[in-house]
Amino acid sequence: MVAPHVGSILGLSSGLRSSRQPVSYRVGSARRVNPWVIEWAPLVEATGELSSGWAPHVGSSLELSSGLRSSSRPVSYQVLARKWRPQTFDAVVGQDAITRTLRNALASGRIAHAYLFAGPRGIGKTTTARLLARALLCLDRKGPEPCGKCAVCVEGQAGTLVDVIEIDGASNRGIEEIRTLRENVKYTPARGRFKVYIIDEVHQLTEAAFNALLKTLEEPPPHIVFVLATTDPRDIPPTVLSRVQRFDFRPIAPDALRDSLERILAAEQIPFDAGALPVIVRAAEGSLRDALSLLDTAIAYGNGKLEAETAAKLLGATAPVAVRTFAAAVIGHETGVALEAIDRAARDGEDLLAFARDVIELLRLTLVLKAAPNAKPAELTHSEGNELRKLGEAVSLDEILYALRALLEADALMRESPHPRVELEIATVRATRRPVPQALEDVLKRVDEAQRELRQQALSTPSTAAPTAQASLLPGAEAAPRAEMRRAAAPVAPSVERPRATEPPSPTVAAPTTAAAPAPVAEGPRAPAPSGSPPRAQAPSVDADLATAWERVVDEVMRKKPTLGAVLMQVRPSAVSDRELTVVLAGNNFHREMLADAANKEVVTQAVRRCVVGAERFKVESGGETTGAVATHPAVQAAIAEFQGEVVAVRPRLPEGEGQ
Repeated sequence: MVAPHVGSILGLSSGLRSSRQPVSYRVGSARRVNPWVIEWAPLVEATGELSSGWAPHVGSSLELSSGLRSSSRPVSYQVLARKWRPQTFDAVVGQDAITRTLRNALASGRIAHAYLFAGPRGIGKTTTARLLARALLCLDRKGPEPCGKCAVCVEGQAGTLVDVIEIDGASNRGIEEIRTLRENVKYTPARGRFKVYIIDEVHQLTEAAFNALLKTLEEPPPHIVFVLATTDPRDIPPTVLSRVQRFDFRPIAPDALRDSLERILAAEQIPFDAGALPVIVRAAEGSLRDALSLLDTAIAYGNGKLEAETAAKLLGATAPVAVRTFAAAVIGHETGVALEAIDRAARDGEDLLAFARDVIELLRLTLVLKAAPNAKPAELTHSEGNELRKLGEAVSLDEILYALRALLEADALMRESPHPRVELEIATVRATRRPVPQALEDVLKRVDEAQRELRQQALSTPSTAAPTAQASLLPGAEAAPRAEMRRAAAPVAPSVERPRATEPPSPTVAAPTTAAAPAPVAEGPRAPAPSGSPPRAQAPSVDADLATAWERVVDEVMRKKPTLGAVLMQVRPSAVSDRELTVVLAGNNFHREMLADAANKEVVTQAVRRCVVGAERFKVESGGETTGAVATHPAVQAAIAEFQGEVVAVRPRLPEGEGQ
């Protein structure tokens, strides 16, 4: 009877091979020689003795002097991502909150019947699910961690544990597979208390499969625990989400990724450059599995060592030196150097989009360190941080912002353009040849001066004649401008004398608006003239001081509440009497309601107390006196003369963005 392969009888590894020399062996008392097969003697007990130099080798293989031998090298190389898969909850990187919750649940016995692990790829979802399964099935577990020594733990580490069933949701997504699962969950575990089902990429299941799983997922047998893993929880029906305990795994922080890579490289005794790790960490995007896969590739490319330049070239990233050179040229206004760097990158076959993104990332870090010198970004080493601080010291913050904005716009355009190099070069030229920005303080100062000049023009009358200008602001002077609003243009001189001729009937004109208006002007604190003198004789100095004080009120309110300040620009101060400032508002219900609001009124009152001498409060009166002031403005008079028209109505200009 011919026996199976030698390795299958003697428990030899698959790496054993036979030679053409005969193999000597002993079965019972018989000694046989056969160059190719071993003849099986039925019912003969093997002595276990091997002749002709058979000796056990470390591990599962045997070295045979007669020709069967094993290589001293491993049969196959195990990648770092599998070799360094965490075997305890403490070894899981970057998911402390989740592992702590699971450990507490294991220690207290509060085990849920279904869990959902959601998050990006390569951050520990499946690993944590396997650790949870091993902890639930461990025969000698004393705390939350599996012992790692019992038969269940050994089988779990080898991936042969029969009570842990891993299902790929992408390839077993139909209703038939779920029906099979529903039938299998009825059977008790082979050993231990639980049977654990790990369904990876569960969001790939069909809607019918989810519906078939609902009842089992909600009320499984007491020995069943489901662990669902997904990279896209939004595709999972809410009816499923409500039946599980959800844990959201987050991308691993850059500093934690770098520490893990350094620890693994030190344990593997692989020499490496510290500058190569940030390149791998950025390319991994928070995934430890991706980082270890990239690390494996970079080590193979570097012939057993990890170097910064080779790692950057392998991963499609631009060398850090080239990125820093280009960034320094852009913010340093060196157009030629920057364009040469782009040309060099293109000739070297580099991805210009990746090149631009590397520069954007470097400028972002430079901006952060410029704005916050004490910041310590996790992506940078101490020496790299110092280099970027020196780079930012030579330029202003506005220049870095301008260059960064130009490159961000180029990045968006390069993804859609058939000529990405042209887009990058345009952005580079624009960023390096921009005009030197004016200081922000100077711009704000000029804007403030312009606003003050406009307010002064709105509060004062034209400078044709000073008495006439001030008289037009008084309540009794409303009738005079109306005589000038005719279709034919008239000289300015007659309008100067016209208010004097119409002065007697002025009380009757102003009476409907306010009867006490002339009195406060004559009794103002800055009018020392006798009461019998005409009000206009002292009005110019009083109104000029009051107008200046009102400007300060408007400025102060504008800083606190710009909208309210814009309303005050449409208001004209009249007089101060009995510690009360009277202001006149030409008819606008919206403005009147804003000034009547209690909160707004308090803001204006506080400003009046600080800026207007002798005033503790203010009141608003309605009036059309502003119409006369506007109508006598030289620009308005010129428009009337040019178009042979007349002023029909005057409406105050609302702040930009408000409706009429």
